[in-house]
Amino acid sequence: MSSSDIWLLATAIGGVVFLVALIVSRIRLHPLIALIVTSIAVGLVNGMPVDKLVKSIQAGAGGTLGAVGLVVALGAMLGKILADGGVTEGISETIIRRTSTRMLPWAMAGAAFIIGIPMFFEVGLVVLLPLIFSVARKLDQTGAIKGSAYVYVGVPVIAALASMHGMVPPHPGPLTAIAALKTSIGPTMLYGFIAAIPAIIIGGPIYGAIITPRLKVKPDQALIDQFSAEAPSPTCPASARASSPPFCLPS
Repeated sequence: MSSSDIWLLATAIGGVVFLVALIVSRIRLHPLIALIVTSIAVGLVNGMPVDKLVKSIQAGAGGTLGAVGLVVALGAMLGKILADGGVTEGISETIIRRTSTRMLPWAMAGAAFIIGIPMFFEVGLVVLLPLIFSVARKLDQTGAIKGSAYVYVGVPVIAALASMHGMVPPHPGPLTAIAALKTSIGPTMLYGFIAAIPAIIIGGPIYGAIITPRLKVKPDQALIDQFSAEAPSPTCPASARASSPPFCLPS
């Protein structure tokens, strides 16, 4: 590894640390602004000309919005349709009825594990948000757990989706590694599952159970109303929702 490679690696690590510091420190910049500031800083440190740096940021941001923006928007619409139609409400009632409170994070991680195999992280998260909010709202109403119910059921979902997205094909990261290392999809998928499952268990249900009693966070009520079927919706009144087909599992 040459000195330039070491410098680029050190710059990348420093950029990640700088980005996290901007978001979580007392500065608390919005993540989008923090990303732009970090991108400019990393480019300048590596000696990129200003004109090329601006074009690179424009191309990167535009490419990301083009590839992800429509998918996230359509996924949000699908989530709203599922919530207004009572589908996520029925699924959440079934999960809570058939799963103990202690096992709920494991059930949510299992659902996200399956969803995360074919779906990108951001798409799977948008699709599963109605289910997360529905289950967490019911836990809040019953007072079954101490701390934030949204952390209790949300962290396992995020851990599962992130692990699958980063370690298992057909997601972009593993496919890039396959192309760079000139290997095949089969072994990569096998080793990806071997690495992802412990990461999901530790970073999901176990970590979530540890931090849940210490946190009292709750999403904005408007966001809960958007993805939850509890409040009547102008596009889907309660009378229409009451007649929606139930979700059930064979006894």
